Amino acid sequence: MKIKLLDTFAWVGGFHLALEQSIWKENVECVGFSEIDKFAKKVYSERFPNSKDLWSITDIDIDNLEDFDLLTGWFPCQDVSVAWKQSLEGGRTILVEYLLQILEKKQPKYFVFENVKGLMNKKFTDFRESIFDRIEQAWYDFHYKILNTKDFGLPQNRERVFIVWVNTLNNYWLEQSCWTFPKWKELTTFLKDILEEEVDEKYYMNEKQIAGVNKSNYMDRKPYNINKSHIGTLKIGGDVKRIEYNEKTWRYVTPTEYARLQWFPDNWSTDYVSNSQAYKQMWNAISVPVVKAIFDNLLLGIE
Repeated sequence: MKIKLLDTFAWVGGFHLALEQSIWKENVECVGFSEIDKFAKKVYSERFPNSKDLWSITDIDIDNLEDFDLLTGWFPCQDVSVAWKQSLEGGRTILVEYLLQILEKKQPKYFVFENVKGLMNKKFTDFRESIFDRIEQAWYDFHYKILNTKDFGLPQNRERVFIVWVNTLNNYWLEQSCWTFPKWKELTTFLKDILEEEVDEKYYMNEKQIAGVNKSNYMDRKPYNINKSHIGTLKIGGDVKRIEYNEKTWRYVTPTEYARLQWFPDNWSTDYVSNSQAYKQMWNAISVPVVKAIFDNLLLGIE
Protein backbone atom coordinates (compact mmCIF):
# COMPACT_ATOMS: atom_id res chain seq x y z
CA MET A 1 0.00 0.00 0.00
CA LYS A 2 1.13 3.53 -0.75
CA ILE A 3 0.78 6.38 1.68
CA LYS A 4 -0.58 9.43 -0.11
CA LEU A 5 0.83 12.81 0.83
CA LEU A 6 -0.47 16.36 0.41
CA ASP A 7 2.48 18.67 1.06
CA THR A 8 1.45 22.27 1.80
CA PHE A 9 3.86 25.19 2.25
CA ALA A 10 6.19 22.60 0.80
CA TRP A 11 9.32 24.76 0.44
CA VAL A 12 12.10 22.50 -0.95
CA GLY A 13 10.53 19.20 0.05
CA GLY A 14 11.84 18.43 3.52
CA PHE A 15 8.68 16.63 4.61
CA HIS A 16 8.56 14.69 1.35
CA LEU A 17 12.24 13.73 1.58
CA ALA A 18 11.82 12.61 5.21
CA LEU A 19 8.82 10.47 4.25
CA GLU A 20 10.81 8.78 1.50
CA GLN A 21 13.57 8.07 4.03
CA SER A 22 11.09 6.65 6.55
CA ILE A 23 9.84 3.08 6.86
CA TRP A 24 7.57 3.74 3.86
CA LYS A 25 10.41 4.65 1.49
CA GLU A 26 9.31 3.95 -2.08
CA ASN A 27 5.67 3.46 -1.02
CA VAL A 28 5.04 7.21 -1.08
CA GLU A 29 2.78 9.02 -3.51
CA CYS A 30 2.44 12.80 -3.45
CA VAL A 31 -0.99 13.85 -4.70
CA GLY A 32 0.16 17.46 -4.81
CA PHE A 33 2.32 20.17 -3.29
CA SER A 34 1.67 23.82 -2.60
CA GLU A 35 4.41 26.46 -2.69
CA ILE A 36 4.58 30.05 -4.01
CA ASP A 37 8.30 30.82 -3.81
CA LYS A 38 9.50 30.34 -7.39
CA PHE A 39 12.99 29.21 -6.41
CA ALA A 40 11.78 26.72 -3.82
CA LYS A 41 9.17 25.50 -6.28
CA LYS A 42 11.92 24.93 -8.85
CA VAL A 43 13.87 22.70 -6.46
CA TYR A 44 10.78 20.77 -5.34
CA SER A 45 9.62 20.15 -8.91
CA GLU A 46 13.04 18.93 -9.98
CA ARG A 47 13.52 16.68 -6.96
CA PHE A 48 9.98 15.26 -7.05
CA PRO A 49 8.95 15.46 -10.72
CA ASN A 50 5.90 13.24 -10.28
CA SER A 51 4.30 15.56 -7.72
CA LYS A 52 1.48 17.78 -8.99
CA ASP A 53 2.06 21.51 -8.51
CA LEU A 54 -1.04 22.99 -6.86
CA TRP A 55 0.46 26.51 -6.64
CA SER A 56 -0.68 28.64 -3.72
CA ILE A 57 -2.64 27.03 -0.91
CA THR A 58 -5.27 29.70 -1.56
CA ASP A 59 -5.78 28.26 -5.06
CA ILE A 60 -6.38 24.62 -4.10
CA ASP A 61 -9.74 23.30 -5.27
CA ILE A 62 -10.55 21.19 -2.22
CA ASP A 63 -13.70 19.65 -3.70
CA ASN A 64 -11.72 18.16 -6.59
CA LEU A 65 -8.64 17.26 -4.58
CA GLU A 66 -7.64 13.60 -4.60
CA ASP A 67 -7.99 11.78 -1.29
CA PHE A 68 -4.79 11.41 0.74
CA ASP A 69 -3.57 9.93 4.03
CA LEU A 70 -1.13 12.51 5.33
CA LEU A 71 -1.24 16.30 5.35
CA THR A 72 1.99 18.15 6.09
CA GLY A 73 2.42 21.86 6.50
CA TRP A 74 3.04 24.94 8.57
CA PHE A 75 2.43 28.64 8.04
CA PRO A 76 4.98 31.43 7.51
CA CYS A 77 6.65 31.84 10.88
CA GLN A 78 7.60 35.53 10.85
CA ASP A 79 4.54 36.53 12.87
CA VAL A 80 5.51 34.31 15.81
CA SER A 81 9.30 34.07 15.52
CA VAL A 82 11.60 35.64 18.11
CA ALA A 83 13.83 36.66 15.20
CA TRP A 84 11.04 38.96 13.98
CA LYS A 85 8.49 41.19 15.69
CA GLN A 86 6.23 38.46 17.07
CA SER A 87 3.05 40.21 16.01
CA LEU A 88 -0.02 38.64 14.42
CA GLU A 89 -0.63 41.92 12.62
CA GLY A 90 1.66 40.76 9.82
CA GLY A 91 -1.22 38.78 8.36
CA ARG A 92 0.70 35.67 7.32
CA THR A 93 -0.92 33.50 9.96
CA ILE A 94 -4.29 33.88 8.22
CA LEU A 95 -3.04 31.23 5.81
CA VAL A 96 -3.64 28.61 8.48
CA GLU A 97 -7.34 28.96 7.63
CA TYR A 98 -6.72 27.22 4.30
CA LEU A 99 -5.01 24.34 6.08
CA LEU A 100 -7.98 23.98 8.40
CA GLN A 101 -10.44 23.90 5.52
CA ILE A 102 -8.48 21.13 3.81
CA LEU A 103 -8.37 19.15 7.04
CA GLU A 104 -12.08 19.56 7.73
CA LYS A 105 -13.23 18.62 4.25
CA LYS A 106 -10.78 15.87 3.32
CA GLN A 107 -10.34 14.19 6.73
CA PRO A 108 -6.89 12.64 6.14
CA LYS A 109 -5.65 10.14 8.71
CA TYR A 110 -2.75 12.29 9.85
CA PHE A 111 -1.65 15.91 9.92
CA VAL A 112 1.95 16.81 10.86
CA PHE A 113 2.65 20.48 11.51
CA GLU A 114 5.96 22.27 12.17
CA ASN A 115 6.72 25.82 13.26
CA VAL A 116 9.06 27.92 15.38
CA LYS A 117 8.77 27.37 19.12
CA GLY A 118 7.58 30.97 19.50
CA LEU A 119 4.15 29.71 18.52
CA MET A 120 3.91 28.18 22.00
CA ASN A 121 4.55 31.48 23.81
CA LYS A 122 1.90 32.67 26.24
CA LYS A 123 1.15 35.76 24.14
CA PHE A 124 -0.17 33.51 21.35
CA THR A 125 -2.34 31.31 23.59
CA ASP A 126 -5.66 32.53 22.19
CA PHE A 127 -4.52 32.21 18.60
CA ARG A 128 -3.03 28.77 19.20
CA GLU A 129 -6.02 27.45 21.12
CA SER A 130 -8.41 28.63 18.42
CA ILE A 131 -6.52 26.46 15.94
CA PHE A 132 -6.39 23.47 18.28
CA ASP A 133 -10.11 23.72 19.06
CA ARG A 134 -11.01 23.91 15.39
CA ILE A 135 -9.03 20.80 14.55
CA GLU A 136 -10.37 18.85 17.53
CA GLN A 137 -13.90 19.68 16.36
CA ALA A 138 -12.98 18.07 13.05
CA TRP A 139 -12.43 14.77 14.92
CA TYR A 140 -8.72 14.94 15.51
CA ASP A 141 -6.69 14.23 18.61
CA PHE A 142 -3.25 15.78 18.92
CA HIS A 143 0.18 15.72 20.51
CA TYR A 144 2.76 18.50 20.49
CA LYS A 145 6.36 18.82 21.58
CA ILE A 146 9.34 21.10 21.06
CA LEU A 147 12.11 19.02 19.51
CA ASN A 148 15.76 19.97 19.02
CA THR A 149 17.69 18.91 15.94
CA LYS A 150 20.75 18.02 18.04
CA ASP A 151 18.74 15.23 19.65
CA PHE A 152 18.21 13.55 16.30
CA GLY A 153 21.71 13.10 15.01
CA LEU A 154 22.72 16.55 13.74
CA PRO A 155 25.21 18.90 15.43
CA GLN A 156 23.14 22.07 15.68
CA ASN A 157 20.76 23.63 18.19
CA ARG A 158 17.51 24.14 16.30
CA GLU A 159 14.31 23.96 18.29
CA ARG A 160 10.96 23.69 16.55
CA VAL A 161 7.49 22.77 17.72
CA PHE A 162 5.95 19.73 16.05
CA ILE A 163 2.24 19.04 16.34
CA VAL A 164 0.76 15.73 15.24
CA TRP A 165 -2.98 15.27 14.77
CA VAL A 166 -4.54 11.86 14.31
CA ASN A 167 -8.04 11.38 12.90
CA THR A 168 -10.27 9.75 15.53
CA LEU A 169 -12.89 8.61 13.03
CA ASN A 170 -12.99 5.05 11.69
CA ASN A 171 -10.87 3.80 14.59
CA TYR A 172 -7.67 5.36 13.29
CA TRP A 173 -6.90 6.60 16.78
CA LEU A 174 -7.23 3.13 18.27
CA GLU A 175 -4.21 2.08 16.26
CA GLN A 176 -2.24 5.00 17.68
CA SER A 177 -3.42 4.97 21.31
CA CYS A 178 0.13 4.42 22.60
CA TRP A 179 1.81 6.75 20.15
CA THR A 180 4.53 9.04 21.46
CA PHE A 181 7.07 11.38 19.95
CA PRO A 182 10.40 9.77 19.08
CA LYS A 183 12.96 9.66 21.85
CA TRP A 184 16.28 11.45 22.05
CA LYS A 185 19.23 9.50 20.70
CA GLU A 186 22.95 9.87 21.18
CA LEU A 187 24.67 12.24 18.79
CA THR A 188 26.83 10.34 16.31
CA THR A 189 27.43 12.99 13.65
CA PHE A 190 29.71 15.80 14.77
CA LEU A 191 30.69 19.15 13.37
CA LYS A 192 33.90 17.68 11.97
CA ASP A 193 31.72 15.34 9.88
CA ILE A 194 29.68 18.26 8.51
CA LEU A 195 32.47 20.65 7.52
CA GLU A 196 34.05 20.38 4.10
CA GLU A 197 37.73 19.44 4.02
CA GLU A 198 38.57 22.04 1.36
CA VAL A 199 36.81 25.40 1.35
CA ASP A 200 37.23 28.16 -1.21
CA GLU A 201 39.04 31.25 0.07
CA LYS A 202 35.99 33.42 -0.74
CA TYR A 203 34.24 32.01 2.33
CA TYR A 204 36.93 33.17 4.76
CA MET A 205 36.65 36.50 6.57
CA ASN A 206 39.69 38.78 6.58
CA GLU A 207 41.02 40.50 9.69
CA LYS A 208 39.11 43.70 8.98
CA GLN A 209 35.84 41.82 8.61
CA ILE A 210 36.45 39.86 11.81
CA ALA A 211 37.35 43.02 13.71
CA GLY A 212 34.13 44.65 12.49
CA VAL A 213 31.91 41.88 13.78
CA ASN A 214 29.84 42.84 16.79
CA LYS A 215 29.95 39.71 18.88
CA SER A 216 26.84 40.80 20.77
CA ASN A 217 24.83 40.21 17.60
CA TYR A 218 25.13 36.46 17.94
CA MET A 219 21.68 34.92 17.90
CA ASP A 220 22.93 31.57 19.23
CA ARG A 221 24.38 32.46 22.63
CA LYS A 222 25.69 28.92 23.02
CA PRO A 223 26.54 27.67 19.52
CA TYR A 224 27.14 23.97 19.18
CA ASN A 225 30.76 23.18 20.01
CA ILE A 226 32.79 20.13 19.03
CA ASN A 227 36.54 19.74 18.62
CA LYS A 228 37.21 23.44 19.36
CA SER A 229 35.19 24.56 16.34
CA HIS A 230 31.88 26.37 16.50
CA ILE A 231 28.96 27.22 14.28
CA GLY A 232 26.93 30.23 15.31
CA THR A 233 24.39 32.49 13.68
CA LEU A 234 25.25 36.13 13.25
CA LYS A 235 23.26 39.13 12.08
CA ILE A 236 25.27 41.10 9.52
CA GLY A 237 23.32 44.12 8.36
CA GLY A 238 19.80 42.88 7.65
CA ASP A 239 20.88 39.33 6.93
CA VAL A 240 21.41 36.33 9.16
CA LYS A 241 24.55 34.33 8.42
CA ARG A 242 25.97 31.13 9.80
CA ILE A 243 29.61 31.41 10.78
CA GLU A 244 32.14 28.66 11.45
CA TYR A 245 34.97 29.78 13.66
CA ASN A 246 37.81 28.43 15.77
CA GLU A 247 40.87 29.85 17.47
CA LYS A 248 42.46 31.02 14.21
CA THR A 249 39.86 31.58 11.49
CA TRP A 250 36.36 32.83 10.86
CA ARG A 251 34.45 31.92 7.74
CA TYR A 252 30.96 31.63 6.32
CA VAL A 253 29.37 28.21 6.25
CA THR A 254 29.24 26.92 2.67
CA PRO A 255 26.01 25.98 0.85
CA THR A 256 27.04 22.33 1.07
CA GLU A 257 27.52 22.56 4.84
CA TYR A 258 24.15 24.28 5.20
CA ALA A 259 22.53 21.34 3.43
CA ARG A 260 24.36 18.83 5.63
CA LEU A 261 23.25 20.62 8.79
CA GLN A 262 19.65 19.87 7.77
CA TRP A 263 20.48 16.39 6.39
CA PHE A 264 19.73 17.25 2.77
CA PRO A 265 21.99 15.91 0.00
CA ASP A 266 24.90 18.27 -0.65
CA ASN A 267 23.62 19.66 -3.93
CA TRP A 268 19.88 19.51 -3.19
CA SER A 269 19.38 23.18 -3.95
CA THR A 270 22.59 24.29 -5.68
CA ASP A 271 21.91 22.08 -8.69
CA TYR A 272 19.00 24.36 -9.55
CA VAL A 273 19.38 27.75 -7.84
CA SER A 274 22.09 30.23 -6.89
CA ASN A 275 24.13 29.94 -3.72
CA SER A 276 22.24 32.86 -2.18
CA GLN A 277 18.92 31.10 -2.77
CA ALA A 278 20.39 27.81 -1.51
CA TYR A 279 21.39 29.51 1.74
CA LYS A 280 17.87 30.85 2.18
CA GLN A 281 16.33 27.50 1.39
CA MET A 282 18.40 25.52 3.84
CA TRP A 283 18.03 28.17 6.55
CA ASN A 284 14.25 27.87 6.35
CA ALA A 285 14.06 24.13 5.70
CA ILE A 286 13.03 21.52 8.22
CA SER A 287 15.61 19.22 9.78
CA VAL A 288 14.98 15.99 7.90
CA PRO A 289 15.97 13.42 10.60
CA VAL A 290 13.52 14.91 13.10
CA VAL A 291 10.56 14.51 10.74
CA LYS A 292 11.74 11.08 9.60
CA ALA A 293 11.71 9.91 13.23
CA ILE A 294 8.18 11.26 13.68
CA PHE A 295 7.00 9.49 10.54
CA ASP A 296 8.62 6.23 11.60
CA ASN A 297 6.71 6.32 14.89
CA LEU A 298 3.47 7.56 13.41
CA LEU A 299 3.02 5.31 10.41
CA LEU A 300 3.65 1.92 11.99
CA GLY A 301 -0.08 1.41 12.50
CA ILE A 302 -1.31 2.48 9.08
CA GLU A 303 -2.99 -0.18 6.94
